[in-house]
Amino acid sequence: MADSARVRIALLSTSDTDLLSARASGADYAWANPSRATDLEQVVADADLVVFRLLGSPTDLWDGLSAIKERGTPVVVLGGEQQPSAELMEHSTVPMGVAAEAHRYLAEGGPGNLAQLHAFLSDTVLLTGFGFEPPATVPAWGFAERPGSTDGKPRIGVLYCRAHETSGNTAFAHALADAIDATGAATGVPVFAGSLRSAPDDLY
Repeated sequence: MADSARVRIALLSTSDTDLLSARASGADYAWANPSRATDLEQVVADADLVVFRLLGSPTDLWDGLSAIKERGTPVVVLGGEQQPSAELMEHSTVPMGVAAEAHRYLAEGGPGNLAQLHAFLSDTVLLTGFGFEPPATVPAWGFAERPGSTDGKPRIGVLYCRAHETSGNTAFAHALADAIDATGAATGVPVFAGSLRSAPDDLY
């Protein structure tokens, strides 16, 4: 049982928006992108639990995970897509149900869900008593809030990934919309979407 006053979870994710959300969550995370970082051993050194989220296949897993498992640190391995990857979750040391629920928190994304993921894993795996909420659902797509009106001008969509919306990393989309507005000929409309490959009909 871990000390409920301090539980550190290492989040290793190939999605930078996961890391942005973890940083903004206020929870005790250590984080790194395993596709770029060279000091992963240092990141996980003091972790009570490790979450590894990978956009790839099991052959792309970090070799250091084996050593983490050998020393008894719980490991949660998840896929980086919206749909869970059973093939990757099988490399976890926690029950599949716990890994599947952890995936839901990350798939929905955002600082709030990352804070609750920390509490969920702390309570269910490390047997602390923080208390946690289920994953909060984020719309599959939507319009970003912007001031002003269209004044009857043509509207040009600026499409960006939903993960950027949930993590608050939206400045670039608004900058593009501002540039469209500055032409005086049209209005930029930032639109976030989870995936164009599996987009709902109402997005179009």
